[in-house]
Amino acid sequence: MYVFTTAGVLVLLVSLASPRLAEGQGADLSVDISNSLLALLTEEQTIRNQLESQLNDLGAELNSLQALQNNVTCECSWHQNPIAFWAVLSHDIASLGTRQQIRFDKLVTNIGGGYDDRHGEFRAPVDGTYEFSVSMLMNPGHWAGVEIVRDNTPVAKARTGDDAKWSMATAVVTLYMKAGQDVWVEHIAESDNALIYGQDTSAFSGHLIQS
Repeated sequence: MYVFTTAGVLVLLVSLASPRLAEGQGADLSVDISNSLLALLTEEQTIRNQLESQLNDLGAELNSLQALQNNVTCECSWHQNPIAFWAVLSHDIASLGTRQQIRFDKLVTNIGGGYDDRHGEFRAPVDGTYEFSVSMLMNPGHWAGVEIVRDNTPVAKARTGDDAKWSMATAVVTLYMKAGQDVWVEHIAESDNALIYGQDTSAFSGHLIQS
């Protein structure tokens, strides 16, 4: 018995059982063995190609999973230090002046400590893209408006009111903030009264999207 190894495939060729076989029979047997060997080599090459294709696919999937893992576990500052706040107005305000800053006094969330409930201001701890929103509820017979203000520049406005029904308005804005810039909410001059309804319904919130 003779053993030949071709790219990891073992081809076993069994020698003739008797050296006395006729010359014609030996030639036919040699042709059969050669054909079998060629068939095995062709099959081995096909299997090799299939395995290489599967390995390439697995390599691509592994790269994708590694990229996803790096994104989830990265050392980015916005992953290490999330920043978000949500504050509500715990009471009604009935004496607001023009351009008066509204102090949302009841903190629900203040991750990162950027919101100051003493003044109703958020100060950006880091440079980055932030999203802010304000919502306010008005009782029947009145309407009012507010603006989100960044460093004395209005960037978004909300107005609401109805003669007979409760009404609510919301404004949302996405801003790029430099570290140290402030954002707050002001009462606008166009309001027909100085009232903002509280009772934990009017709220101011924001969070860091990406630094």
